[in-house]
Amino acid sequence: MPITRVSDAQTFAFLTTRTGRFQVDIATLQEQIASGKRLVSPDQDPLAAAEVVRANANLAALAEQTRSSRFGSDILGAEDDALGQAGDALVRAQEIATQQASSLLSPSERAAAREEVHGLLQALTALGNSEHAGRRLFGGLALDAPPPFADPDTTGYTAATAYSGSTAEFEVKVGNGSTDRVRLSTRGDQVFGTALQALESLETALATNGDVRPTLASLEQGRALLDSERASVGARQAQLLDRATNLAGLSNREEETRAKAQDADLAVVITQLTQAQTALQATLAAAARLAQTSLVNLLSI
Repeated sequence: MPITRVSDAQTFAFLTTRTGRFQVDIATLQEQIASGKRLVSPDQDPLAAAEVVRANANLAALAEQTRSSRFGSDILGAEDDALGQAGDALVRAQEIATQQASSLLSPSERAAAREEVHGLLQALTALGNSEHAGRRLFGGLALDAPPPFADPDTTGYTAATAYSGSTAEFEVKVGNGSTDRVRLSTRGDQVFGTALQALESLETALATNGDVRPTLASLEQGRALLDSERASVGARQAQLLDRATNLAGLSNREEETRAKAQDADLAVVITQLTQAQTALQATLAAAARLAQTSLVNLLSI
């Protein structure tokens, strides 16, 4: 009889241990179903947990680069638009200069031309003072800074000294390497300076009944500088758009890696839960039968 009692006690202890293990497994599987995550705590799978940490760090870096690329693309797009309008203004100024150089026009027509040129000077200045998201596009992208170009209607204005903005360059980082940077800033004095001086010279010639022909070359030079910078801006914007596409692909791959290490396969987990619940019921039933048998044996003594 003592041997039987010891055997029953060992079996009951075994069944109790199994019951506790099944209950823990069931709780874990239910948590996985509720969260959709296979990896509930790092100790479940240290290697997978390390993979998730690495993927999260990479995704954070890629997200920062994506934000920089989008911001840079927006800035360059605004610069491209402003430079395009500036180029159109210079084209019109060239038309006026050519007309005034090749025709005998009345004083009133010359005065009207002079007024239009002054309007072009004002428009070009306004474009040079353009802002995007509070940043001066042609003033070093300084935030909440005063206009980099002086108003041509102020006393003592000269185009040669009109620029007082920042000359610093502004770049964004779009990769992990030290050279993975794209310049966003466009120095207004270098791009608009020649065009503004050419317009000022043309206006002066028209106002004083002077010869406008010498201004044709400077107008052409000013327009060439605007066109050249616009081409550079377009190339850099295309680079950022391409980079944004690449970053999206890299982010998708990192998310897939993280999901593989972390996410649960619900079909598999549900099957495992069903099996664990069935095993628990069987274990509980066996423990109940054992308890009943032990009680009968005890009463028969």
